[in-house]
Amino acid sequence: MNTMERLNQVNAPQVIQEVMSEAFRPYGRLMTHFNTIELIKYAKETTIVPNQGNHYVPSVAELEAFGVIHRIQDEVYGQLPIQAGFCAGQNTGLTGLEYHQGSEVVIAATDCIHLVGKVQDIENNTYDSENVQAFFQPKNTVVELYSTTLHYAPCKVDSEGYLTMVILPAGTNMPLEISGDHQGNPLLTKKNKFLMVHGSQTEKIAAGVHPGLHGKLMNISSI
Repeated sequence: MNTMERLNQVNAPQVIQEVMSEAFRPYGRLMTHFNTIELIKYAKETTIVPNQGNHYVPSVAELEAFGVIHRIQDEVYGQLPIQAGFCAGQNTGLTGLEYHQGSEVVIAATDCIHLVGKVQDIENNTYDSENVQAFFQPKNTVVELYSTTLHYAPCKVDSEGYLTMVILPAGTNMPLEISGDHQGNPLLTKKNKFLMVHGSQTEKIAAGVHPGLHGKLMNISSI
């Protein structure tokens, strides 16, 4: 039994699909022509996966110096300024959803699962969790998530947690220059970060994040 079969067995009736499947096309694409061997090797040697929670660093100069990052900058972002960092941790489910103006490229150093939706399905700054789909991204692969794809931290596949490198337009997820109520878009929480969380996430709601995610929260059992 392969990884996908085991994941679907332990998570039934929830269906987990693959990023190389036709079902993933509305959300992003798998890019198979980038050589990420040295980048992933470096990330594994220098990045600690936390035992609890998630750890995200938007920009790491050492990662941004790799040639493959510059090639992704050229091909995906048309030479616009970008940042490359990492996201690592022990996430096991859905607590919120975000989107950015501009694609997010995810380089998987480990297997991981993306919980995704469509920006087009947001109504009055709310989103129904029943629309969320789960997609498995194998280690050593590169995926582009389109700007219309709702997403959040990946989920781990096994007890070791997950490690991904994340490329975004420069400045994304940095603190806003002017604080306020952002009446124009209540989902704006940081630069180019439009986020909503579930009502159960009381700490983030208290910090000002919009409680727009409704419905049952999806959890992923690891193997």
